[in-house]
Amino acid sequence: MFFKSKPDKILFISLLPFSLTSLALIVYIALTLGWEAREAFLRFGVKLFTENVWRVSEIPEYESYGLLSPLVGSIYVSITSVLIALPLSISLAFTSAEFLPKNLSKIVSHLTDVMGGVPTVIYGLWGSLFLAPVLRDVFMIPLNRYLWFIPLFSCTPLTGHSILTASVVLAVASVPYMTSLVREGLAMIPFKYKEALYSIGAMRYEYFKVLTGMLKPYIVAATLLGFSRVLGETTIVALTIGNSLKISLCVFEPGSTIPSLIANQFESAGLYKYALPTLFAGSLVLLLICLTLTYVGIQITYKWRESML
Repeated sequence: MFFKSKPDKILFISLLPFSLTSLALIVYIALTLGWEAREAFLRFGVKLFTENVWRVSEIPEYESYGLLSPLVGSIYVSITSVLIALPLSISLAFTSAEFLPKNLSKIVSHLTDVMGGVPTVIYGLWGSLFLAPVLRDVFMIPLNRYLWFIPLFSCTPLTGHSILTASVVLAVASVPYMTSLVREGLAMIPFKYKEALYSIGAMRYEYFKVLTGMLKPYIVAATLLGFSRVLGETTIVALTIGNSLKISLCVFEPGSTIPSLIANQFESAGLYKYALPTLFAGSLVLLLICLTLTYVGIQITYKWRESML
């Protein structure tokens, strides 16, 4: 590598260890999870992800574990929450960045950023104690009463702690993050395109339509990054989903995710031979999925930025 001066070389050498340490930590974490999960993989094999069972026993031969329900629940809840958060994020980003007066736009942007800094346990408590009963009484019961023939609404809501509640709270918590991504994309669109739209007399909805079309790759990237973010969320889901190891298409049913399972079972898992390795196996799968989605999302943003230059 060519350095223009000795200070440049010294700076590079001084920063390199920190950069390599960050990468090494990710690799080390993945290897550690894989090593700790080896007993579960050797004992249960593929069944670890194709069966839905959590049977603990002090006798190792009687233990049986399957992560199908938490794995499906993680994906289901993440997809549902992103589908709720995405239109809200796009609307908020466009409104604050393009349609509001400058001073008001700054206020809305700052409030959105502040929302992103709220601890997730606050969202979780709010969702568990206040939102769950409201959703049950206002939405779940009427939808089940009149639209029971639709699989999504076919089950009778009980406490309100359900897949829907977890998805809604996750969506609220992820809106600031996804909004900032979309807003960042809007800011990177060259002004000449926006100026050209106004010069030909484009209406607001036409302006919105064209910019949304230009932002499609970036919106896809924001969706993947948002999905990766909510996939690993623990506190919100553990407090609102109901923590039941069942697989159901109905969003009114309680469910579970890999993070919520870890939060609920980790304390006692060490008492059994295969319970803790099973949790490590779930953690490893979660890590690999999140890393893959994040990598793909970042690559899309890089390519889109290059196309805008």
